[in-house]
Amino acid sequence: MNFGRPSGTAFSLKERCVAVDTISLVARILNRSKAHLQSMLLQSNSTVLEDFYVHLVDAVPDLTEHVHHTTVRLLLHINGYVDRVANCKWEVKELGMEHNGYVDLLLGEFKHFKTRLAHGGIRKETRDTLLDYGLDIVAETLVEGLSRVKRCNDEGRALMSLDLQVLINGLKHFASLNVKSKLQMVETFIKAYYLPETEYVHWARGHPEYSKSQVVGLVNLVASMKGWKRKTRLEVLEKIE
Repeated sequence: MNFGRPSGTAFSLKERCVAVDTISLVARILNRSKAHLQSMLLQSNSTVLEDFYVHLVDAVPDLTEHVHHTTVRLLLHINGYVDRVANCKWEVKELGMEHNGYVDLLLGEFKHFKTRLAHGGIRKETRDTLLDYGLDIVAETLVEGLSRVKRCNDEGRALMSLDLQVLINGLKHFASLNVKSKLQMVETFIKAYYLPETEYVHWARGHPEYSKSQVVGLVNLVASMKGWKRKTRLEVLEKIE
């Protein structure tokens, strides 16, 4: 299974995962051997050894996470969903029982993602890790899309919650992990619409998981839909900046 890169430079899912496992194994062996290596080296070389561990061995977990995240982004085809979410109609007269169409499409993409993992020849533990990262990316995509919404009312915000609940219920069929907790950041972002205007600065500081642009998008939307005074909006944005 290649990732759509030019022939000769592409790596299969299995090759990527085996490479990560191998690097992690080497790092574990080096960590267990650190005291022995220190005893073998002259005191003058202790700084060199410490630098080796700090800059190389200790960086392996971050490298592993980066490779896995990159792998998931290549396999889970949801790049266009930020715009899909942002461009939905969020000013609705009344909340019905129907969720937005992007939810079903997103569930379909996640199902295909799980199928690709299942046929990739990788360990179950690694599959579960990649599914976990997949849920993170779904959550990040939804928040980014919602942060770009320009027009919304209370019914529209309720529709966002409905979409999220349908999505969570659907994802539970594909991931054995706690899906709701993984998408908690989306629910928190949606609920922030209902905060009083005096709370947004404190809320932003208490939620570093959201980017500055996402918080600014939220504040601008709320200010527009709730009729904040221009001075109030600018003061809030200045404090967030």
